[in-house]
Amino acid sequence: MKSLNKIRTAAICVFIFTVALAQAQTILYQENFGNPAANTLIQDYTGWENSHVLYAGNGTCDVRSSSASNGYGGASGGGNVMINDTVKWFQVSGINTAADTSISLYCGLRKTNAENGANFVVEVSADSLSWTRLAMEGDTLPSGTGTSGWHRVRYLHVISCPNLHLRFSNLAQVDYRLDDIALVVGTENTLETVGKPTFSPSGGTYYEPQTVTLSSQTANASIFYTMDGSTPTPSSNPYLGPLTVNNSVTIKAMAIHDDMYDSEVASASYVILDTNSLVHLPLDLSDNSEVGKLDITHLPGFRGYHLGSSYADGSAKFESSHAGEAVLRAHLDSAPGTLTFELKGRTGGSNPAAYEGVQMELAESPDGLQWHPLAVLTENDISTDGYVRFTGYTLMQTTRYVRWKLLSTMKGNTQLNNITISQYSGGGNDSVPVMSYDLPQVCVYPNPTSGSVSVIASLTQVEEVILTDLRGNVLYRWSMPMGNIDLSVFPRGMYIMSVRTPQGVTNKKIVRY
Repeated sequence: MKSLNKIRTAAICVFIFTVALAQAQTILYQENFGNPAANTLIQDYTGWENSHVLYAGNGTCDVRSSSASNGYGGASGGGNVMINDTVKWFQVSGINTAADTSISLYCGLRKTNAENGANFVVEVSADSLSWTRLAMEGDTLPSGTGTSGWHRVRYLHVISCPNLHLRFSNLAQVDYRLDDIALVVGTENTLETVGKPTFSPSGGTYYEPQTVTLSSQTANASIFYTMDGSTPTPSSNPYLGPLTVNNSVTIKAMAIHDDMYDSEVASASYVILDTNSLVHLPLDLSDNSEVGKLDITHLPGFRGYHLGSSYADGSAKFESSHAGEAVLRAHLDSAPGTLTFELKGRTGGSNPAAYEGVQMELAESPDGLQWHPLAVLTENDISTDGYVRFTGYTLMQTTRYVRWKLLSTMKGNTQLNNITISQYSGGGNDSVPVMSYDLPQVCVYPNPTSGSVSVIASLTQVEEVILTDLRGNVLYRWSMPMGNIDLSVFPRGMYIMSVRTPQGVTNKKIVRY
């Protein structure tokens, strides 16, 4: 699909026609054969650009997927028609050329080394009964070793008529491929292809909403996108700024620019895991081979930073080079009971003395903000000969986060494995979970906001408001805030606002735009 050929509105038609005259060319018709997923027979192919044009073939001709361009921009950017023996032919019908003269046919042609293009036949007809062969400008293409590949060729003296038929065939049992057909009044300008859109961050699995930026290396290109799985066109959503991805979605985008070929369609898929209800207790990851030996940092319920690679048994590797940053955090969805896990030191070699200086902190938190240490484990607690099991940790019923953090280390890596968190089941006369009460309704508005927000809690008092980024870093605290809270000093993006009342903490996701 080429941007010069799109007829979107009458006003745009006038604009394109004016630009075309200034460039001494008018494109009457063009086709680049789309992007077939694989080789597709002509009669089964649904990727034709112009639905009003009748396409015909003998059933043995097919549209083939292809990649590399050679010889001119735009050639073989997606699909092309293979005509590789004397019984194959391809025909386009229904093009109105009656109002124009001096029409030329341009097309991309790829041949085998020994061919010079003489066996490739291009014919025109006003009635599909009487055919006239067109002459190639320059008569032939170079032949011989090393001269295969794509060439932009021109055929002269296309007739003017209200219903033009084009037919392409082959006089020999050799390979010819046809691509990027264009009927042009005047001389065709050489067009470049707009840079394919890129995504930042790239597609992947994330544990929080993402702000996705689209861009093209072509300056001033217009980008259009879809988020419903459909193929984007210039009638799709125009990209005006960063996109907020709150849920799992596939974004597809294409870019256009005047006087250039449209870009290829780019695609990126984002999986946003629900961090409000991640780990269902009781939890046991004694060996995740039952779920395909997934990386533990990608298992639902876990968020890890700078952990390094995970091993086949599901253990998380805390790399010594990331002391202070290597963190694995489990987010619980209900009141926990007890915690057990295993640690093992790994030297990366056969010398156990290379494992030293390790300090691993275990902590719990009700809100992911305030952390209460449970233990600090050292190399004296951890063996390099095998896993050491740590038991006897009773978690608070209000705990919703458990964190393992590598505080410091001099040498070696620490492996975490065989995590088990039991469900709190009451006990004695107290069988009511601590989360059985209802938190007061907390309202933060407006959201999204470009500046200030108001925080209101019904039937209670707001004691503190804490603003953090999506990684849990505390950015600012307001003690018993009165009136509006100004967020305009913070960069645009998504934040977590934790509102503390005497009854507990309510977390709200805030978008600052």
